Amino acid sequence: MKIERYPPFNVLQSLLVVARCGNFTAASQQLFLSQSAVSRHIQQIEEYFGCALFVRHTRMVVPTAECQRLVPIVEELLATARRSMHIISTGGQTITLRVTPTLAARWLLPRLPDFYADVPGTQLNIDTAWFLPTNFGEGTLDAAILFGNGRWEGLEATCLMRERLTPVCSPQTALGPHPLAEPVDLKHHTLLHSSFGRRGWMLWLQQESDELASHTYREQVFDTLDLAFGAAVRGHGVALGDLNLVQENLTSGALVAPFERVLETGSGYYLVHPPRNEYREKLKPLLAWLLRITAG
Repeated sequence: MKIERYPPFNVLQSLLVVARCGNFTAASQQLFLSQSAVSRHIQQIEEYFGCALFVRHTRMVVPTAECQRLVPIVEELLATARRSMHIISTGGQTITLRVTPTLAARWLLPRLPDFYADVPGTQLNIDTAWFLPTNFGEGTLDAAILFGNGRWEGLEATCLMRERLTPVCSPQTALGPHPLAEPVDLKHHTLLHSSFGRRGWMLWLQQESDELASHTYREQVFDTLDLAFGAAVRGHGVALGDLNLVQENLTSGALVAPFERVLETGSGYYLVHPPRNEYREKLKPLLAWLLRITAG
C-alpha cells in the first residue's frame, strides 16, 4: 500500500506566516529561521500541490487564489493537531484566551476561581499580548475578548458587556482643596487616561457641555487603563472609569464616582473567534460561563 507523504507541520506553519506577513524577511524573523529556509519551505509546499502559492515581487509576496483557499484549511489542520496533542498529553482541554492586561487584572482574574468551579476539567490560559495581531491561524489562540462595536471581519462576536463610563477618583481627591461637586470642577484636576482613552473623556465631557469639552486640561497618559486607575487611587487625578472594570474599587471605597452621569458609548467587550463549528464547540462552556456572570 502506498504511503501518502504530507508536508511537515513546520512547512505548513511557514505557509501561514508568509501569507500573513507578505514577505520572507518578516516571516523568517517570526519563525526564527533564515530567509532561505523559509523560501525552501514555500517551494516544498508548492511542489506538493503543484501550483504557485505566491506571486514574488522585489520586496513582497502576494498570495495567489490557490493560497487563499488553502490558508483556512491549514489553519484548521494545525489548530486541530495542537488541541489533539494537548488532550492526549493532559487528559483535559485547554482554552487560550487573549484579553487586555486591564481586563485580565480587574475583571477576569477575580472571577477565575468561579470558572474552575463551574467548568471543571478545562484549563484557561490567559494571553495578555494585546499589542500583537489577534491571529487564530496558527492555532495558538482559541478566542479573544476584544473591545469595539462587535464587527470584526472574518470573526464571530458575542457581546459580553457594554462600556459604561463615569469619572472616578480617590475620596481624598473628591473632597480635597478643589472638591468635585460639579463637572466644571474637573478644570482644577488632572485627567488620567490610557494612550487610547482620551476619546472617552471627550465623549463624556461633550455630554456635559461644549465648553467643558473644549477646555484645556492637565493630562497624564499611561500605557494601560490599570495604571490610570491605580494613579486615581493614589490621588494623582481623575480617571474615566468603565464601571465594569472599577466596581471592586468602588465597592471597597478606594475610588468614588463623584458625578451622576454614566455614559453608554455603544461599544463593548466581545468574545470573538473564527466562525467555525470546532471553535464554537470548544468554547461553548466558556461562553456560557461568561454570559452567566455578565448577566449577573
